[in-house]
Amino acid sequence: MDIDAGKLNKRIQIVRVEQIRDSDGYYTGKETVIREPWAQFSQTSGTELIRAGAELGEVKVRFLIRWSQTEISRKDLVRYAGPDYQIEYINAYGDSREFVELWCSRVTTGG
Repeated sequence: MDIDAGKLNKRIQIVRVEQIRDSDGYYTGKETVIREPWAQFSQTSGTELIRAGAELGEVKVRFLIRWSQTEISRKDLVRYAGPDYQIEYINAYGDSREFVELWCSRVTTGG
């Protein structure tokens, strides 16, 4: 599988959110950027739904990035051009361990 490195032209952030206890004993989310790779971005689908009287849109996207030893999990988020995307599936692209696909979704409200 040949990849044109020139198509990895979108900068993304892989963000890990950890629950930590603050000085008052409450849990709060602490964001840490664990990687900032270049990626190829593809929008794979989009749907509009009506649930409980609210308009929702669901966007499915794919990010292709170079493989790294930094482990990525489905609990992490992908931040690209503002919004966050929930990682649904992580796939080793081919058998060479050079690239990783991140299949993600983003739910939007308000039509």
